[in-house]
Amino acid sequence: MPDNVGSWKPGPRVTELLFVDFDGLTADPDDVISDGLDGGYRERTKALREVLRDPGEDPAGRFLACVALTRWGDPVGYETVVQGAGSPESVPWRGAAYDRLYGHDDTFGVLADAVGDSSDMVEERGTADQRLEAAASLLNVADRVPFDRHISSLLHQDVVAACPDVIKATVARGVVRLTEESPRHDLGLQLALLIEAVGRVDRSWSEEAACHLAAAHPGERALKELSADRDGRPLG
Repeated sequence: MPDNVGSWKPGPRVTELLFVDFDGLTADPDDVISDGLDGGYRERTKALREVLRDPGEDPAGRFLACVALTRWGDPVGYETVVQGAGSPESVPWRGAAYDRLYGHDDTFGVLADAVGDSSDMVEERGTADQRLEAAASLLNVADRVPFDRHISSLLHQDVVAACPDVIKATVARGVVRLTEESPRHDLGLQLALLIEAVGRVDRSWSEEAACHLAAAHPGERALKELSADRDGRPLG
């Protein structure tokens, strides 16, 4: 779970739902979410949905509720991700997670991990289509929002196969943005990872896109990714 949670004090509802495990012991939210995958999620889903939908709840608490529900393959979690990606600058929980190493908001990166990792729950929950929609919505804003390497969590084979056009459009916009401004986060790395992933299904496009990205001076990390791909490293 992100750094900010360590210094933030949750309210009583969020404490009970995500800081106490299924045996009644104090626990980290990551452990509670992981333990819930075995079926415990059923005990807490309704209450977490209420937290998520309550505008009076602390934004960081609502964010954690969204992460938990999304990781559990819940349709309300996916719906909230889609809504947030529709207007990422105005979601109330921006800043609830923060990447201290690179100095930027990390909330959408955490959600990308939750969406990507929830592939093991969608058959049980019947939410495969909702997961793909949530993944596509995040990929659609990867030219505007910091994800860093979390973007790779979305690049499962099924997601890439389902929305190559979304990724290609995002890369095109992102390359233009790099030529016109200097984003505070490492947009070049995110675009390089997207290009590599699409290379699994459209190698000719990825090679051309990599050339355009390299010409936009995307930064050292992006150039290393592109170089590793050209050297024959498996994509993804």
